[in-house]
Amino acid sequence: MKKIQALILLCSIIACNEKPKEAPSMAGAYYMATQVINDGASDSVIDRKQLKIYTDRYMMFATPNLTDSFATFGIAEYKIDGDKLYEYIFYRASQGDAKDTAVLTIDKADKGYTQVIDNIDFNGRNVKLTEKYETINRPQHSPLDGAWKQIKNIFVNTKGDSSINETPLEYKAYQSGYFIWAITTKDSANQNTSVFGYGPFEMIGDNKSKETIQNSTFVTSLIGKTYEVDLEFMGTDTYKQTITFANGEKSIEIYQKLK
Repeated sequence: MKKIQALILLCSIIACNEKPKEAPSMAGAYYMATQVINDGASDSVIDRKQLKIYTDRYMMFATPNLTDSFATFGIAEYKIDGDKLYEYIFYRASQGDAKDTAVLTIDKADKGYTQVIDNIDFNGRNVKLTEKYETINRPQHSPLDGAWKQIKNIFVNTKGDSSINETPLEYKAYQSGYFIWAITTKDSANQNTSVFGYGPFEMIGDNKSKETIQNSTFVTSLIGKTYEVDLEFMGTDTYKQTITFANGEKSIEIYQKLK
C-alpha cells in the first residue's frame, strides 16, 4: 500500500513539473521559392514573388498580380492540427471581406516548408496547388510584431494643409524582422484595386523603425528605398506611425492590433 501511495505521489510530482504544451505556431517570415499548379494532366510552374508572414495568430501574404500591375493579398487567422494548417480568411484583395477556410497539408523542414492545397479554383479551373517556402527570419522581436489594421490616416502637404481619411482599408503584419502592408482603394471607375509593399525592418531604439521596400506594386520607384518611421505606441494595441518624405510631406497613420 505504501509503495502504491509513493508511486502516486511521484507521478503527481512529475505531472506538476511538466510544462504545458504550447500550441503549434508557424510564426515567421517565408518567401515563396516555387509554385506549381497541377490540373490533373500536367504541371505549370508560376513565377511569383510572394512573401508570407505568420504571426502568433494571423497569416498575411502579398504578391503581384500575374496579369496587371496591382496586387493579390489576403489575411486570415490560422491554426495547426497535425500536418494540416487551417487558414480562416477574412479579407482578400479579389473579393474584399470574406469568410473562407483554406485547408493546407504542410511538410515543415529546417529551412522552410511545403504546402499543398487540393481542389482549389484557379482562374476557373479546379487544380492542385503546391508551394514551397524558404524561411527568411531575422533574429529580432519588436513591439510591432503582430497583425494590424489601419483605422485613420492623415496626409500633410508641404504647405501644412492636411487631408484625413477616417475609413482606410489597409492591413499590416510584422514578424521576425519582416513586414507586409497592403491597401485596397477605389479607382476612377469606382472599382477596388489593391497595392502592397514588403521587406525587412528593424527597430532603432524604442520609437523609430527602419523599413526597406523589397517589392511593391504601389510606386515601383519605392523598391530598394529605406524609410525611417517615427512611432508612438498608445498602449500595446494601438500605435501611430509618421513618415516624413524628402520633400517635406508627411504621412501619419494610426493602427489597431488584431486580436
